[in-house]
Amino acid sequence: MGIFSPDGALARFLNTLGNLIVLNILTIVCCIPIFTAGAAMTALYTMVMRMVRKEDGKIISGYFHAFKDNFKQATILWLIFGGLIAFMTFDIWLLRSITGTFGTVYRVVLFVIILIFAMVLLHIFAVLARFDNTIKNTAKNALLFCVGKLPQAVLMLILTLIPAALLTVSYRFVSVDFLIGLSGPAYLAAIYFADLFKNYENVEEETVE
Repeated sequence: MGIFSPDGALARFLNTLGNLIVLNILTIVCCIPIFTAGAAMTALYTMVMRMVRKEDGKIISGYFHAFKDNFKQATILWLIFGGLIAFMTFDIWLLRSITGTFGTVYRVVLFVIILIFAMVLLHIFAVLARFDNTIKNTAKNALLFCVGKLPQAVLMLILTLIPAALLTVSYRFVSVDFLIGLSGPAYLAAIYFADLFKNYENVEEETVE
């Protein structure tokens, strides 16, 4: 089988890349209202995990189906965790003028809490994408997955933040971020999440603790 054959490695790579570009653009558009970002990210994780698991399906219709199915839970959890992250980030900005040990320690503590919430939020998107459960248990299980695999959770967060970090280096990365800035890291993270969740997929969600 040649590299240029319809079933070759190059064709599979280009097909995956094309799907990731489509998913990235869809997610950006669906995140524009801000309050829908949770549902948009959950739909993205649903689709990239399907891709990793080689589950066939239409990308666009599958994305919007997942967006609709998870909208309520994803939006509530996004508003809670995203709101807390936004509040604490604003708090750090307000306290930027405070000098001394107290101000520094307080800002560091807030920053660490923000990172923890961000890691949990990423796991929430992935858990929602793969399991059906209540809002409370989804948040609880996401926290348990995060704490249980903390080094990997940190790596997933770093991976997710790389596209944003590239923008601080040069605005030339805007085009890259627009094409795969969200879907690229999500696809790589999905490889990890697919392996993490496989032992729980045939178990009732309430027992994933």
